[in-house]
Amino acid sequence: MRPRPAANADARPINNVEFLVIDVETTGLSTATDVILQVGAVVTDSSGRIKRKFSTYVRPGDGSLPWDTPQPPAHEIHGITNDDINRGLPTRRALRRLRRLARRRVLVAHNAKFDYGFISSESERHSVPLHVDNPVCTLELSRKLDPKRAESHRLATLCERYGIPLDNAHDALCDATATAHLLSVLIKNHGATTVGDLRRIASRKAA
Repeated sequence: MRPRPAANADARPINNVEFLVIDVETTGLSTATDVILQVGAVVTDSSGRIKRKFSTYVRPGDGSLPWDTPQPPAHEIHGITNDDINRGLPTRRALRRLRRLARRRVLVAHNAKFDYGFISSESERHSVPLHVDNPVCTLELSRKLDPKRAESHRLATLCERYGIPLDNAHDALCDATATAHLLSVLIKNHGATTVGDLRRIASRKAA
């Protein structure tokens, strides 16, 4: 079953919606040449209550490693090893698991352009359509709701500001869990009542 159309989801009260908050770790920044190495996802509500978690390392492509180095690219950032990847799910299976979780839920990410961009690219590459509309970006929400903030809107900085635990930054599940709690704080502090409110705030032009 596919999710409801975006217009219907936009009108739904936030307290009647479940969110799927995602994070990915990758070999680099390019959706054209890099691949996903880890997926983390949590199902949450507007209060930040975590209802379900999913995390897996990802074996790219057909399962053989597409690099000839002792560790994957960007290892120094996320710490993912070749051994981790070899224990992971093939990309197609990981995407199918994510697709099941995404049904009838609103997708959220911190810097959705990056995370959802990679998921969309990999989904097309592996023929696993996700049927997801217009994800909510907590990075853009924070920027638009607090435009005069002198510090950055990076996830770690915002977690420190709001007292949100972030014990293992750049682990996909840890980052997704922290983003779920950040979403709850932003909703509470700024009075959004519908999914449409969140999307309108995140997409409006800076003053």
